Amino acid sequence: MKITPNEVKKIESGFQYVLHRPYRAVYGLGEKFDGANQKGRYVRACVREKCFEQGEYTYLSMPFFMTPDGFGVYVDTYVEVDFDFTQEDRIVIVFAAGSRGEQADIYLFEGSLKEILLQFRECTGMPRIFPKWALGSWMSSNRWHAQAEVEEQLRLTEELGFPHNVFVIEPWSDHSTHYLWQGSRCPLKPGDGRPDYAEMDFSQSSDWRDPAAMIREMHQKGLRLLLWVVPMYECEANYKGKCNEEQRRIDNAYVVENRECVFNADGTPYEIPHTWCIGSMIPDFTNERACDDWFRHFEYLKEIGVDGFKTDGGEFVHDHSVRFSDGTTGVEGQNAYCEQYTRAFADFVGEQGIVFSRAGGQRSPAFSVIWAGDQESTWPEFRGILSAGLSAGLSGINCWGFDIAGFSGYLPTKELYLRAVQFAAFAPVMQWHSDPVSNDRCDFTRAWNINDRSPWNIAAFHKDKKLLPLVREQFYLHYNLLPYLYALMMEASATGLPTLRHLALEFPEDEKVFGIEDEFMVGGSLLVAPVLDDYIDRREVYLPQGEWYDLYTGKRARGGKRCVRLSKRHLPVYMRAGQCVPLNLSGGKLCSPVGNGLDGYKELTFLVCGAGQYIFTDDLGNHIVLEWTKENYSVSENAKGTPFRVIHLEGNKLL
Repeated sequence: MKITPNEVKKIESGFQYVLHRPYRAVYGLGEKFDGANQKGRYVRACVREKCFEQGEYTYLSMPFFMTPDGFGVYVDTYVEVDFDFTQEDRIVIVFAAGSRGEQADIYLFEGSLKEILLQFRECTGMPRIFPKWALGSWMSSNRWHAQAEVEEQLRLTEELGFPHNVFVIEPWSDHSTHYLWQGSRCPLKPGDGRPDYAEMDFSQSSDWRDPAAMIREMHQKGLRLLLWVVPMYECEANYKGKCNEEQRRIDNAYVVENRECVFNADGTPYEIPHTWCIGSMIPDFTNERACDDWFRHFEYLKEIGVDGFKTDGGEFVHDHSVRFSDGTTGVEGQNAYCEQYTRAFADFVGEQGIVFSRAGGQRSPAFSVIWAGDQESTWPEFRGILSAGLSAGLSGINCWGFDIAGFSGYLPTKELYLRAVQFAAFAPVMQWHSDPVSNDRCDFTRAWNINDRSPWNIAAFHKDKKLLPLVREQFYLHYNLLPYLYALMMEASATGLPTLRHLALEFPEDEKVFGIEDEFMVGGSLLVAPVLDDYIDRREVYLPQGEWYDLYTGKRARGGKRCVRLSKRHLPVYMRAGQCVPLNLSGGKLCSPVGNGLDGYKELTFLVCGAGQYIFTDDLGNHIVLEWTKENYSVSENAKGTPFRVIHLEGNKLL
C-alpha cells in the first residue's frame, strides 16, 4: 500500500521520511557486494560503474528493502535515494534537494520475507522465464578477434568433453561503429536503410570469413551466440586498429542533427566525461526515432542468427543536468538509463532471445539476465561475488551469474578456480570469461602469453592434469541440475523467489541465519556451503533445524553447527528432508555426462528424501505429480508419459 510516513519534513538538504519500527536485519537494495545484510550502514540507491573491488558501489541498484520483522519499503523512483540503517528502531529515507523525491510514491509492504518480495516484484515486474538454453554453461572472452579463434574454442569444448550452450564474443565489431563486423564494408546513411549481410564485403578481412556460416555451425552444435554491445556513438579518440571512420562520421553527424542522442542543458551533445568510453555520445532510448534508427543497424544480426546481446555498460549518465527527449533529466537518468537501454535491446531480440547485463534497476529481472560485473581473480573478490548473489536474490533477481574466479588480473590459483567453478555449478548462469592481455592489468607477455580463463588453459597454466577432470565434473553437475534450475526459474516467475536464496528466505523463524552470508539455498531444497578461503581443509556449516542429507553420500545430518572436512571434488551440499530435486542423470549418478541437449533427458530422475509431494512441470510438456515415502512412491499424473526413476537419497551414494 502507498504510505505517508508518520514523520515527513522538508530539511535543508531535501526531503526526509522516517519510519519508526525496530528491525533485526535489512535486505534487498539491488546487488550489493559488501554484504547482504545492510543493517548498520548508510546506503545510497545509485547506479555506479566501479571496475573491481566494488565495495559499497553497485551496477544494479534498487530503492527497496525488506526486514525479517514483517515490513519492507519500496520507493517508486529512479532518483537517488539515501537509506539510513544505522539506528536500531527507525529507518530514515532522504532525498537530495531538487531530486523530485517529494513526488515519489512510497509503498509499505507487510508480511513474511517471501510475501514482501512477491509484493515488490508485483509492483515492478515478475522475473522472466528465459529460454532454457540460458541455463546451460557459457563461454566468453574479450580476446577472440577472429573466426578461426572462435572455431578453435568450439573444437576444444568437443575434444575435451565440456558441454556448453552459450558462446559470447566481445571483440566482433568494427571499433568505430560497434555494429558492423570487423573488416566488413557496408556503407549506409542511418535514415535511409540498414546493413544487409548479403551485401557486406569481407574480402579485405583476414579475421572473419563468414560469420553467418559460423553461427549456423554453432546452432548445429546446440550453441547460441551473444554479441557484446555498448550504448554509445564512438568518438575518434577511443578506437585503434580496424575501423570505418567514414561510417562513424556519417552516423554521429546524423544523430546530432536529428537529436537522437542525450543532450546537455546548453543544447550540445552530452559526452561521457569519465570512467570509460570517454568522449562518446550516448543514444536517447526515450526517443522513439532514435530507437528505430539504432536498432536498424542491428537487424541484420538477428537475420543471420545472433541469439542475443551482452549489453555491457549503461552507467554512462554522470551529469544531473542532461536532457532526454521525454523531458526527464540526468537526475532520473543516472539510475534509469541502464534500464532503458537494456529493456530496448530485450524488446528488440524478442521472446526467443536474451540480453545479458550487469547494470540495471528494479525492473531489470523482468527482461534481463544479470551478471555480477568486473572482478579480478582474488579471494576477496570471490567473497564479494557471493554477497552480490545473495543480495540480488533478496531483491528479486533470479537469472544471475558471475565470471568464474574473476576475468582479469593474474590468473587464478588452482584452488580459487576450482572452488569458483563448484559455486557456479549451482548458479543459474555458469560462465567463464577472460579479459584481453591488451588491457595491461598484468604482464602476461613474460609469465604466460595468454590471459585465458578457460578450464583447459587454467589446467595447462598450472601444469596440473588432475584439475581438468575435477572442473569438468562440475560442468556435468550443472547439466544434471538443469531440470531443477528450470523449474526454479518457472517458480520465480510466479512467486518472485530467486533460485539462489539467502537462508533467511527459507528459515525466517531462525534468527541465527540472519547474518549467515557464506551459505545459500538453491530453491527450497539444497543448502550449499561454498569454500571462500585458500589453504583450508575444513569449514563450519550451519544447518537450520530439521533433518538434512548429504547430497553425495546420502548420510543423514541434524540441524546445528558442524565442522565439515572439505573434499577437492565437491562443496558441502545438503538436501532438506521432505524435498524433491528433479535431475537429468546418466547411470543414476551425479556429475555424470548428459551432453548439452535441451529437448529431452538421458534419465529423468527425481531425487527425494523424507516424505512429501512434488509437482514437476517443464517446457517439454511434462506434468508429473509425485508422492513418496522412504519405502515407496506413487504417481497420480504423468501427462506426457515420460519415463523416469525415483531415488531416495537416504543411504544412497550418488557420486
